[in-house]
Amino acid sequence: MQKANENTIGLPAAVILSLGLTLSATADAQHGIKATDHQVPHVSTVPVNAGDDVELYVREKLSQSLAADLDAGRANGAQAVLFVHGSLASSIPVFDFSHEDYSWMDRLADAGFDTFAMDHTGFGYSPRPAMDDPCNLDRDNQKIVMPNPLSAHCEPTYGYTLNNSQSDWDEIDTVVDYIRELRGVERVSLVGWSRGGPRTAGYAARHPDKVDRLVLLAPAYTPDGPAEAPRLPEAGYPMRLMTREMYTQDRWHSGIACDGQVAPGVEARVWEALMSVDVVGSGWGPADGVMRVSNAPAWGWNRDYAARVTAPTLIMVGEQDFLFDAAEPLYSDLTGTANKYLIKLECATHYAFWEQFHYKQMQDAAIEWLTNATHQGHSEGIRTLRVERR
Repeated sequence: MQKANENTIGLPAAVILSLGLTLSATADAQHGIKATDHQVPHVSTVPVNAGDDVELYVREKLSQSLAADLDAGRANGAQAVLFVHGSLASSIPVFDFSHEDYSWMDRLADAGFDTFAMDHTGFGYSPRPAMDDPCNLDRDNQKIVMPNPLSAHCEPTYGYTLNNSQSDWDEIDTVVDYIRELRGVERVSLVGWSRGGPRTAGYAARHPDKVDRLVLLAPAYTPDGPAEAPRLPEAGYPMRLMTREMYTQDRWHSGIACDGQVAPGVEARVWEALMSVDVVGSGWGPADGVMRVSNAPAWGWNRDYAARVTAPTLIMVGEQDFLFDAAEPLYSDLTGTANKYLIKLECATHYAFWEQFHYKQMQDAAIEWLTNATHQGHSEGIRTLRVERR
């Protein structure tokens, strides 16, 4: 197995310094957290580079004390948790947001977990095949990056979508097996957000022997969705773009319902974090840059597969989340597990982990669930978590 250096981001030194990412590594060390970046070998099943040997980016964070015990052979079998991102933002800006105490990875590492976060193909520091060519956008998205870097419309060099549900599950399987061997554990717990819900829970339905517990944040779910893959590769474009306004204003802030829901300065820090993991996109289009997002068909996460999940499953969703209505049907369809809980978050959107009312409560709920498969001592139920108003 191949590991990257500790306390780096897996990038050339010049790029690391230009992004200021060494500062977050130093802060982690000061708080007793050890950060290690792994480049995990994988044989790609993404159509554009199927069969190629690639490396998937995985960040690991754990307490210095646990790291010392593992290195000394005193803690083999420590509980491992893998975070999996959604369809737009990659894992690090979401689960390791380096602003005050917002980092889920740090919080769980402080609680004794060995935490990992992965980037799928098309995201963050993992391979982005066909995504460095701005011609591989539809005409509306090409307009966003005119005149930088495009001077005129052009035809795509790859006229298909990029990754897909099966390639995502294949990548999770590679990373899960890597963690199992690295840490000597039989099962890994999974935390998935948005499309990370179908990725993690769909994987758990197919590999129940490798999954310990599930935490699903605002998971996408289509009870009557297709069970089988479409014909692949599917015609289209491998990527699309999100500007700062499209992402932080149209998608996020348009759903905010309560005063003070987002702390001052957080939105700017979020966009900085998103741009720090997309060096190419940060230099395209408007002054704030753009976030490159892979296009991917999805299937295999429906009522039938939900019933195959045996892992204890916690669902959390904001009341202002555009996926709010999917949560209760999923909760009902999780008939194969004895432990399941649904937490509804008052005054929370799809991006509750960046909102100050609930991010700590969400971290606490995840820790209890990953430890005991309970929420406040209960193994099953539905609860609304209210905001404490002053």
